[in-house]
Amino acid sequence: MTHDSANPCASLLDAAGLQRGRLTALALRGDDLIGAGQVTTQISLDQAREARLVAEEAVDRVRDKFGPAVIGPAAVFRSAS
Repeated sequence: MTHDSANPCASLLDAAGLQRGRLTALALRGDDLIGAGQVTTQISLDQAREARLVAEEAVDRVRDKFGPAVIGPAAVFRSAS
């Protein structure tokens, strides 16, 4: 799930306004989706989001080249010293 699809999920959960209640299911569905290379690029005013997308793309290229175990969150790696 990308940030673009996770953000609406989080917004729906926030809109439910549950303090101690339980939400047992939330389903989202996407129909007639096309590849990212087939869409036009929209100018974004959210620089943090753009930086995150660029970093995500770089991480994907590293994983494709070297495997999924070579890159991840810094917190999961042991200190080299």
